[in-house]
Amino acid sequence: MDNPRLNGKKTYEYVFEYFSEQILSGKLQLNDKIPTEREIAEQLGVSRNSIREVMHMLEITGLIECLQGSGNYVRCNPMEYMLKSVNMVMALLDIDYAEIFHIRIGYEYAAVRLAVETATQEELEEMRQILEKMDQPMSSRESAKLDLEFHHTLVKSSHNRMLILYNSMLDNLLDQFIENFRTKILTNKMRAELLRRSHWGIYHALLEGNLAEAMKAFDRHFRIVEAQLDKIIQKNSERGKKE
Repeated sequence: MDNPRLNGKKTYEYVFEYFSEQILSGKLQLNDKIPTEREIAEQLGVSRNSIREVMHMLEITGLIECLQGSGNYVRCNPMEYMLKSVNMVMALLDIDYAEIFHIRIGYEYAAVRLAVETATQEELEEMRQILEKMDQPMSSRESAKLDLEFHHTLVKSSHNRMLILYNSMLDNLLDQFIENFRTKILTNKMRAELLRRSHWGIYHALLEGNLAEAMKAFDRHFRIVEAQLDKIIQKNSERGKKE
């Protein structure tokens, strides 16, 4: 006999809505243990298999963690799922990686604007130390690692968790498309020097709380990287046509 509470919904939709409501209402919070499958099934009047299917889906998305012998817990580790989902959307819509780059730059622009007001002395000191290390003689690969650290610290200093999450996801998408993306950009000494100056320009502007100068320095940085990205994408496209 049909469960009248389904109200025309498929069972998995009904169960998913239950979990959504529990999280959105605050009844289930981060690291809370979730009731057992049997308890939820009895409460909702559905089969345990239906509960298990939705729990598995939520585990794939990184919203819950199933620990053998301990139970199921609310988590928030969606990065891997988000990357796979966005990659599939990009493939289906034939989205160019340059578009992803421009979105990432948009997030970092927003982060810079916030960081002018929110960056702590500790975060500014962390940026300074990174830049001083980058000024030392090193390989382009080593410099690329420090470059990534600088930008992660910059976005972190915005203290906006959504910016931090999405900026990191977009960085990972670009890394998947272009192996050693930052290393390739920093291989050219003249380009590396221009980026070094723009990094220091961003840092000094943040130190002084000067939004206009911070945006100018970041825009210089963005233009340098954008030009190189366009070249890499063009080369990859030409290589793909030959193959």
